[in-house]
Amino acid sequence: MQFHFNSWLVYFYFYCIFGWVFESTYVSLRTHKLTNRGFMKGPWLPLYGSGAILVLLVTLPYADHPVGVYFAGMIAATILEYVTGVVMVKLFKVRYWDYSYKKIQFQGHICLSSSLAWGGLSLLMVYVIHPPIVKFIAMWNENVVNVLTFIVTICMAYDFANAFREAMDLRALIIQAEELKKRMEEVVAEKREAFAETVEERREQFAQSVAESKEQLAESRERLAESLDERKERFAETVSETRERIAESVAESKEQMAVRQQQWEKETVERQQRREEQAAERKEKRQETAAARKERIERSLTELTSASESIRKKMEEHSGQLLLHNPGASYFGMKEESGEIRRRLLERRKK
Repeated sequence: MQFHFNSWLVYFYFYCIFGWVFESTYVSLRTHKLTNRGFMKGPWLPLYGSGAILVLLVTLPYADHPVGVYFAGMIAATILEYVTGVVMVKLFKVRYWDYSYKKIQFQGHICLSSSLAWGGLSLLMVYVIHPPIVKFIAMWNENVVNVLTFIVTICMAYDFANAFREAMDLRALIIQAEELKKRMEEVVAEKREAFAETVEERREQFAQSVAESKEQLAESRERLAESLDERKERFAETVSETRERIAESVAESKEQMAVRQQQWEKETVERQQRREEQAAERKEKRQETAAARKERIERSLTELTSASESIRKKMEEHSGQLLLHNPGASYFGMKEESGEIRRRLLERRKK
Protein backbone atom coordinates (compact mmCIF):
# COMPACT_ATOMS: atom_id res chain seq x y z
CA MET A 1 0.00 0.00 0.00
CA GLN A 2 1.58 3.27 -1.24
CA PHE A 3 0.46 6.84 -0.54
CA HIS A 4 1.31 10.22 -2.05
CA PHE A 5 2.86 13.10 -0.13
CA ASN A 6 -0.53 14.85 0.18
CA SER A 7 -2.03 11.70 1.71
CA TRP A 8 0.78 11.39 4.24
CA LEU A 9 0.31 15.06 5.15
CA VAL A 10 -3.43 14.53 5.68
CA TYR A 11 -2.75 11.46 7.83
CA PHE A 12 -0.15 13.43 9.79
CA TYR A 13 -2.66 16.19 10.61
CA PHE A 14 -5.38 13.69 11.43
CA TYR A 15 -3.20 11.79 13.92
CA CYS A 16 -1.96 15.07 15.41
CA ILE A 17 -5.57 16.08 16.14
CA PHE A 18 -6.55 12.55 17.22
CA GLY A 19 -3.57 12.36 19.62
CA TRP A 20 -4.44 15.75 21.11
CA VAL A 21 -8.07 14.67 21.69
CA PHE A 22 -6.98 11.34 23.19
CA GLU A 23 -4.29 12.65 25.54
CA SER A 24 -6.17 15.80 26.64
CA THR A 25 -9.26 13.72 27.44
CA TYR A 26 -7.23 11.14 29.34
CA VAL A 27 -5.33 13.75 31.42
CA SER A 28 -8.50 15.80 32.04
CA LEU A 29 -10.28 12.72 33.39
CA ARG A 30 -7.33 11.88 35.65
CA THR A 31 -6.88 15.41 37.01
CA HIS A 32 -10.62 16.24 37.05
CA LYS A 33 -10.05 19.50 35.17
CA LEU A 34 -9.73 20.54 31.50
CA THR A 35 -6.12 20.24 30.33
CA ASN A 36 -4.51 21.24 27.02
CA ARG A 37 -1.64 18.85 26.39
CA GLY A 38 1.43 19.75 24.40
CA PHE A 39 3.45 22.92 24.02
CA MET A 40 1.26 24.34 21.18
CA LYS A 41 -1.99 26.26 21.62
CA GLY A 42 -4.01 24.50 18.91
CA PRO A 43 -5.77 21.13 19.12
CA TRP A 44 -2.87 19.07 17.78
CA LEU A 45 0.15 17.19 19.01
CA PRO A 46 2.89 16.84 16.33
CA LEU A 47 4.51 14.04 18.32
CA TYR A 48 1.50 11.76 17.76
CA GLY A 49 1.33 12.66 14.07
CA SER A 50 5.03 12.13 13.45
CA GLY A 51 4.98 8.96 15.53
CA ALA A 52 1.99 7.55 13.62
CA ILE A 53 3.56 8.39 10.23
CA LEU A 54 6.92 6.92 11.29
CA VAL A 55 5.24 3.74 12.58
CA LEU A 56 3.24 3.40 9.34
CA LEU A 57 6.29 4.00 7.17
CA VAL A 58 8.28 1.38 9.09
CA THR A 59 5.55 -1.23 9.64
CA LEU A 60 3.56 -1.20 6.38
CA PRO A 61 6.28 -3.22 4.55
CA TYR A 62 5.74 -5.95 7.22
CA ALA A 63 1.94 -5.81 7.15
CA ASP A 64 1.75 -9.54 6.36
CA HIS A 65 3.81 -10.39 9.48
CA PRO A 66 2.24 -9.18 12.78
CA VAL A 67 5.38 -10.01 14.76
CA GLY A 68 7.48 -7.87 12.45
CA VAL A 69 4.92 -5.09 12.70
CA TYR A 70 5.08 -5.27 16.50
CA PHE A 71 8.87 -5.09 16.82
CA ALA A 72 9.36 -2.60 13.99
CA GLY A 73 6.76 -0.25 15.43
CA MET A 74 8.15 -0.66 18.93
CA ILE A 75 11.73 0.15 17.85
CA ALA A 76 10.75 3.07 15.62
CA ALA A 77 8.44 4.68 18.19
CA THR A 78 11.01 4.22 20.96
CA ILE A 79 13.75 5.86 18.86
CA LEU A 80 11.42 8.74 17.96
CA GLU A 81 10.42 9.19 21.61
CA TYR A 82 14.05 9.23 22.77
CA VAL A 83 15.24 11.64 20.05
CA THR A 84 12.29 13.96 20.65
CA GLY A 85 12.88 14.00 24.42
CA VAL A 86 16.60 14.72 24.04
CA VAL A 87 16.02 17.47 21.48
CA MET A 88 13.34 19.11 23.64
CA VAL A 89 15.64 19.12 26.66
CA LYS A 90 18.66 20.39 24.70
CA LEU A 91 16.73 22.95 22.69
CA PHE A 92 14.11 24.23 25.13
CA LYS A 93 15.63 23.14 28.48
CA VAL A 94 12.28 21.55 29.34
CA ARG A 95 11.38 17.91 30.00
CA TYR A 96 7.82 17.24 28.85
CA TRP A 97 7.75 13.64 30.16
CA ASP A 98 9.88 11.76 32.65
CA TYR A 99 10.10 8.00 33.16
CA SER A 100 12.70 8.21 35.95
CA TYR A 101 10.26 6.64 38.42
CA LYS A 102 10.04 3.48 36.27
CA LYS A 103 12.18 0.47 37.18
CA ILE A 104 13.48 -0.17 33.64
CA GLN A 105 14.12 3.19 31.90
CA PHE A 106 16.88 5.13 30.17
CA GLN A 107 17.65 8.75 31.09
CA GLY A 108 13.96 9.27 31.86
CA HIS A 109 13.13 9.59 28.13
CA ILE A 110 12.15 5.98 27.37
CA CYS A 111 11.15 2.93 29.40
CA LEU A 112 10.30 -0.73 28.83
CA SER A 113 6.59 -0.45 29.52
CA SER A 114 6.25 2.47 27.10
CA SER A 115 8.16 0.61 24.37
CA LEU A 116 5.95 -2.48 24.77
CA ALA A 117 2.90 -0.23 24.56
CA TRP A 118 4.26 1.31 21.33
CA GLY A 119 4.46 -2.19 19.84
CA GLY A 120 0.84 -2.88 20.75
CA LEU A 121 -0.24 0.50 19.35
CA SER A 122 1.64 -0.33 16.12
CA LEU A 123 -0.50 -3.46 15.72
CA LEU A 124 -3.66 -1.45 16.39
CA MET A 125 -2.48 1.25 13.98
CA VAL A 126 -1.77 -1.13 11.06
CA TYR A 127 -4.66 -3.58 11.43
CA VAL A 128 -7.44 -1.70 13.26
CA ILE A 129 -7.12 2.11 13.26
CA HIS A 130 -5.46 3.09 9.95
CA PRO A 131 -7.58 1.14 7.38
CA PRO A 132 -10.91 2.77 8.44
CA ILE A 133 -9.20 6.18 8.46
CA VAL A 134 -7.93 5.64 4.92
CA LYS A 135 -11.43 4.77 3.80
CA PHE A 136 -12.91 7.73 5.73
CA ILE A 137 -10.55 10.28 4.13
CA ALA A 138 -10.98 8.71 0.68
CA MET A 139 -14.71 9.45 0.94
CA TRP A 140 -14.05 13.23 1.07
CA ASN A 141 -13.75 15.47 -1.99
CA GLU A 142 -10.13 15.94 -2.96
CA ASN A 143 -10.47 19.73 -3.30
CA VAL A 144 -12.09 20.01 0.14
CA VAL A 145 -9.32 17.90 1.62
CA ASN A 146 -6.65 20.04 -0.04
CA VAL A 147 -8.26 23.27 1.25
CA LEU A 148 -8.56 21.90 4.79
CA THR A 149 -4.99 20.64 4.60
CA PHE A 150 -3.79 24.09 3.49
CA ILE A 151 -5.73 25.81 6.29
CA VAL A 152 -4.44 23.39 8.94
CA THR A 153 -0.90 23.82 7.59
CA ILE A 154 -1.11 27.60 7.91
CA CYS A 155 -2.64 27.40 11.41
CA MET A 156 -0.18 24.79 12.64
CA ALA A 157 2.78 26.66 11.17
CA TYR A 158 1.64 29.88 12.87
CA ASP A 159 0.96 28.03 16.12
CA PHE A 160 4.32 26.25 15.91
CA ALA A 161 6.13 29.56 15.31
CA ASN A 162 4.50 31.17 18.34
CA ALA A 163 5.08 28.06 20.47
CA PHE A 164 8.68 27.89 19.29
CA ARG A 165 9.19 31.57 20.14
CA GLU A 166 7.62 31.11 23.59
CA ALA A 167 9.69 27.98 24.12
CA MET A 168 12.85 29.90 23.19
CA ASP A 169 11.84 32.70 25.57
CA LEU A 170 11.26 30.09 28.24
CA ARG A 171 14.65 28.61 27.37
CA ALA A 172 16.25 32.02 27.83
CA LEU A 173 14.53 32.40 31.19
CA ILE A 174 15.63 28.92 32.19
CA ILE A 175 19.21 29.71 31.16
CA GLN A 176 19.08 32.90 33.19
CA ALA A 177 17.65 30.95 36.10
CA GLU A 178 20.47 28.40 35.78
CA GLU A 179 23.06 31.18 35.68
CA LEU A 180 21.43 32.80 38.68
CA LYS A 181 21.44 29.44 40.38
CA LYS A 182 25.16 29.02 39.63
CA ARG A 183 25.85 32.51 40.98
CA MET A 184 23.85 31.75 44.06
CA GLU A 185 25.72 28.48 44.49
CA GLU A 186 29.03 30.36 44.13
CA VAL A 187 27.88 32.96 46.66
CA VAL A 188 26.69 30.21 48.97
CA ALA A 189 30.05 28.43 48.55
CA GLU A 190 31.90 31.66 49.36
CA LYS A 191 29.65 32.23 52.34
CA ARG A 192 30.26 28.66 53.46
CA GLU A 193 34.02 29.12 53.17
CA ALA A 194 33.83 32.40 55.06
CA PHE A 195 31.58 30.79 57.62
CA ALA A 196 33.96 27.84 57.92
CA GLU A 197 36.88 30.24 58.45
CA THR A 198 34.85 32.19 61.00
CA VAL A 199 33.89 28.98 62.73
CA GLU A 200 37.51 27.86 62.78
CA GLU A 201 38.59 31.21 64.26
CA ARG A 202 35.79 31.02 66.78
CA ARG A 203 36.86 27.47 67.64
CA GLU A 204 40.44 28.62 68.22
CA GLN A 205 39.22 31.56 70.31
CA PHE A 206 36.94 29.25 72.21
CA ALA A 207 39.79 26.79 72.79
CA GLN A 208 41.99 29.62 74.08
CA SER A 209 39.20 30.91 76.30
CA VAL A 210 38.61 27.38 77.57
CA ALA A 211 42.31 26.99 78.38
CA GLU A 212 42.34 30.35 80.17
CA SER A 213 39.17 29.41 81.99
CA LYS A 214 40.76 26.14 83.08
CA GLU A 215 43.80 28.01 84.44
CA GLN A 216 41.58 30.47 86.24
CA LEU A 217 39.53 27.60 87.57
CA ALA A 218 42.66 25.87 88.86
CA GLU A 219 43.75 29.08 90.59
CA SER A 220 40.29 29.53 92.01
CA ARG A 221 40.36 25.95 93.29
CA GLU A 222 43.70 26.59 95.02
CA ARG A 223 42.41 29.80 96.60
CA LEU A 224 39.25 28.04 97.58
CA ALA A 225 41.22 25.20 99.19
CA GLU A 226 43.31 27.69 101.15
CA SER A 227 40.25 29.62 102.26
CA LEU A 228 38.59 26.36 103.24
CA ASP A 229 41.57 25.37 105.38
CA GLU A 230 41.54 28.76 107.08
CA ARG A 231 37.81 28.55 107.65
CA LYS A 232 38.20 25.01 109.04
CA GLU A 233 40.79 26.24 111.54
CA ARG A 234 38.59 29.19 112.50
CA PHE A 235 35.65 26.91 112.82
CA ALA A 236 37.60 24.49 115.03
CA GLU A 237 38.69 27.38 117.25
CA THR A 238 35.15 28.70 117.40
CA VAL A 239 33.84 25.25 118.25
CA SER A 240 36.37 24.79 121.06
CA GLU A 241 35.57 28.23 122.48
CA THR A 242 31.88 27.52 122.22
CA ARG A 243 32.34 24.21 124.00
CA GLU A 244 34.24 25.91 126.84
CA ARG A 245 31.55 28.57 127.17
CA ILE A 246 28.88 25.89 127.11
CA ALA A 247 30.71 23.90 129.80
CA GLU A 248 31.06 27.04 131.96
CA SER A 249 27.42 27.91 131.47
CA VAL A 250 26.44 24.33 132.28
CA ALA A 251 28.50 24.44 135.52
CA GLU A 252 26.94 27.77 136.46
CA SER A 253 23.53 26.39 135.68
CA LYS A 254 24.20 23.37 137.85
CA GLU A 255 25.29 25.60 140.77
CA GLN A 256 22.22 27.78 140.30
CA MET A 257 20.07 24.68 140.15
CA ALA A 258 21.61 23.38 143.38
CA VAL A 259 21.02 26.69 145.12
CA ARG A 260 17.47 26.79 143.82
CA GLN A 261 16.97 23.20 144.94
CA GLN A 262 18.12 24.07 148.46
CA GLN A 263 15.89 27.15 148.52
CA TRP A 264 12.97 25.11 147.25
CA GLU A 265 13.54 22.41 149.90
CA LYS A 266 13.80 25.06 152.61
CA GLU A 267 10.66 26.79 151.41
CA THR A 268 8.91 23.43 151.22
CA VAL A 269 9.84 22.64 154.85
CA GLU A 270 8.67 26.07 155.94
CA ARG A 271 5.41 25.71 154.07
CA GLN A 272 4.92 22.27 155.65
CA GLN A 273 5.55 23.69 159.12
CA ARG A 274 3.14 26.56 158.49
CA ARG A 275 0.54 24.10 157.25
CA GLU A 276 0.98 21.95 160.39
CA GLU A 277 0.75 25.02 162.65
CA GLN A 278 -2.35 26.22 160.84
CA ALA A 279 -3.86 22.74 161.08
CA ALA A 280 -3.12 22.65 164.83
CA GLU A 281 -4.66 26.08 165.30
CA ARG A 282 -7.75 25.07 163.33
CA LYS A 283 -7.99 21.86 165.41
CA GLU A 284 -7.77 23.82 168.68
CA LYS A 285 -10.38 26.26 167.42
CA ARG A 286 -12.66 23.38 166.46
CA GLN A 287 -12.16 21.78 169.86
CA GLU A 288 -12.89 25.09 171.66
CA THR A 289 -15.94 25.62 169.47
CA ALA A 290 -17.17 22.09 170.20
CA ALA A 291 -16.62 22.56 173.94
CA ALA A 292 -18.48 25.87 173.91
CA ARG A 293 -21.27 24.34 171.89
CA LYS A 294 -21.40 21.40 174.30
CA GLU A 295 -21.59 23.77 177.26
CA ARG A 296 -24.40 25.74 175.57
CA ILE A 297 -26.27 22.53 174.89
CA GLU A 298 -25.82 21.33 178.49
CA ARG A 299 -27.01 24.72 179.78
CA SER A 300 -30.03 24.61 177.48
CA LEU A 301 -30.76 21.03 178.62
CA THR A 302 -30.44 22.06 182.23
CA GLU A 303 -32.73 25.00 181.63
CA LEU A 304 -35.21 22.77 179.79
CA THR A 305 -35.06 20.21 182.53
CA SER A 306 -35.66 22.84 185.20
CA ALA A 307 -38.42 24.38 183.13
CA SER A 308 -40.11 21.02 182.64
CA GLU A 309 -39.80 20.28 186.36
CA SER A 310 -41.35 23.61 187.23
CA ILE A 311 -44.12 23.08 184.70
CA ARG A 312 -44.70 19.59 186.03
CA LYS A 313 -44.83 20.84 189.56
CA LYS A 314 -47.20 23.63 188.58
CA MET A 315 -49.40 21.19 186.77
CA GLU A 316 -49.35 18.82 189.73
CA GLU A 317 -50.25 21.68 191.99
CA HIS A 318 -52.95 22.77 189.64
CA SER A 319 -54.26 19.24 189.30
CA GLY A 320 -54.09 18.80 193.10
CA GLN A 321 -56.11 21.92 193.59
CA LEU A 322 -58.61 20.71 191.05
CA LEU A 323 -58.84 17.36 192.83
CA LEU A 324 -59.25 19.07 196.20
CA HIS A 325 -62.10 21.12 195.01
CA ASN A 326 -63.48 18.41 192.74
CA PRO A 327 -62.51 14.98 194.08
CA GLY A 328 -62.37 12.33 191.31
CA ALA A 329 -62.24 14.94 188.54
CA SER A 330 -59.50 15.16 185.81
CA TYR A 331 -59.18 16.91 182.44
CA PHE A 332 -59.13 15.13 179.17
CA GLY A 333 -55.62 14.22 177.93
CA MET A 334 -53.80 14.85 181.17
CA LYS A 335 -52.01 11.51 181.19
CA GLU A 336 -51.13 11.73 177.49
CA GLU A 337 -49.75 15.24 177.90
CA SER A 338 -47.58 14.35 180.84
CA GLY A 339 -46.27 11.28 179.04
CA GLU A 340 -45.47 13.31 175.89
CA ILE A 341 -43.56 15.87 177.99
CA ARG A 342 -41.48 13.17 179.58
CA ARG A 343 -40.69 11.61 176.21
CA ARG A 344 -39.46 14.89 174.73
CA LEU A 345 -37.29 15.59 177.77
CA LEU A 346 -35.65 12.20 177.47
CA GLU A 347 -34.93 12.73 173.71
CA ARG A 348 -33.30 16.10 174.39
CA ARG A 349 -31.16 14.62 177.08
CA LYS A 350 -29.98 11.91 174.70
CA LYS A 351 -29.01 14.44 172.05
